[in-house]
Amino acid sequence: MDNYNVLVLMEKDAETGFLTNTIDSYTIQAGVDYIESAYAKEEDGKHFVFLTLTTKDVEDWEYYGIYDLYNDEIFSNTANEILDGSGEYNPRWTLKIEYRNNRLEMEELFNRIVDLHINELDRIKPLLVENKGKYENLMEDMEDSEELQEHE
Repeated sequence: MDNYNVLVLMEKDAETGFLTNTIDSYTIQAGVDYIESAYAKEEDGKHFVFLTLTTKDVEDWEYYGIYDLYNDEIFSNTANEILDGSGEYNPRWTLKIEYRNNRLEMEELFNRIVDLHINELDRIKPLLVENKGKYENLMEDMEDSEELQEHE
């Protein structure tokens, strides 16, 4: 088995933020490179997995276009909550998922989530290229707005 297709889930201490214990490892069939991070943390007596998905490196205009076109509702049946992952160089989505103490169920869930993510990125790719001018203009408008704010 290739080590590059394995997701190792660790527990994150709620107080220190340190990763403390290995919970389990899961085989990801395709797209493990779209997983930026994953950890488990206890909240209100329940354990949740925080799975952060990302994209390949993108240009600035693609960043805006991906967030505009990406339908994060695809995760409505798999995640308890979708947390804001913006602010990084590449688009990100952090999914909060209730941990299940069944290794096979969790592995299937992780694979289903990654498949949904890949399919959504594939769906929006041609739309992104088709609307490149729109997103380049949006990016320029945002940069102009930031420059105005700096001079005020």
